[in-house]
Amino acid sequence: MIPKTQQIAETLDRLISLDVPARGIIAKLYGAAREKTGKPLTLAAADLLIDRVRPGDTVIIATGWVDQPVVAPGCGESDGPPGAVALARALRLALKAAPVIVTDACLVEGVKLVARAAGFQCVAPGEIGHSVARDKLLTLAVLPFPVAGDEAAVAAERLLDDLKPAACIAIERGGMNDAGVIHNMNGEDTGASQAKLDHLFRAAGSRRIATVAVGDGGNEIGMANIADAVRAQVPYGAKCQCPCGRGLAPATPVDVLVAAAISNWGGYAIAALLGLLAGAPAAGPDAAREKRVLEATAAAGFHDPISGGVYPGADGCGADAHLAFVTLVREAVLHGNARL
Repeated sequence: MIPKTQQIAETLDRLISLDVPARGIIAKLYGAAREKTGKPLTLAAADLLIDRVRPGDTVIIATGWVDQPVVAPGCGESDGPPGAVALARALRLALKAAPVIVTDACLVEGVKLVARAAGFQCVAPGEIGHSVARDKLLTLAVLPFPVAGDEAAVAAERLLDDLKPAACIAIERGGMNDAGVIHNMNGEDTGASQAKLDHLFRAAGSRRIATVAVGDGGNEIGMANIADAVRAQVPYGAKCQCPCGRGLAPATPVDVLVAAAISNWGGYAIAALLGLLAGAPAAGPDAAREKRVLEATAAAGFHDPISGGVYPGADGCGADAHLAFVTLVREAVLHGNARL
């Protein structure tokens, strides 16, 4: 008989792998990632975090993507930040962790707006512990990360030294290929103005800090876990349209990769499962909060990378689709927990 938690996680995995955006690649990415874990991807991620994170521990979450640096320099896409703050909230409520989000300098203020919509106060990293210890307020920090590779490598080591995180999570964060280039889904180089957060995950991996990544296209940090599948199945995976010619498949691996049709959805599902496993159901997402977060995401200037509009939604799906998804995730956990 399949244990109850695994059965719920199987349902969540089916939800996150529904190709609602009709991009035609999630089944391939999900299948390749699932072969690596031997269990539902959401459960693999939640299990690792529960195993490694203790009350008061810092967890770093990397997100944000300046995906149209020529058309809209300094502006980011709407997939990623909502999922990041959902994970931050679950980590804080379920595991009593201290979440720190890292992103591009130009996106810091926007991410703070999204975090506040989810109920967070934004403070300095050293202040988060007071909130955790007193169980008062939800607090997190949002920090910038360097663009230049040499500076990013130094910053990564310094950040890990200072914060001593128990885990690092990337959600919808562009990953460098083996030539050090970050590509969009058209195989074009979009990394010149982006923070090189691969260095953080490489440094974390060398220190055996737990690493998790969520992605949906094949060009994100963590997709190195299934690089062969990305090269074989994703357009421009093996050969890109930029001078490097090395393809968009990233080169930075993680301990657990969660492939989702929309990266936010992967974050929501992991958050719900963390709440279930930790006995903290309030840690999971709900539609009312999601509505506030999506509206704040648009108000902060984050755009839908597929439709090109600045409005509540992500990856071509409007707010109604995301609210419906969050509702299904919540119902799957509630009913599965009560009936299985």
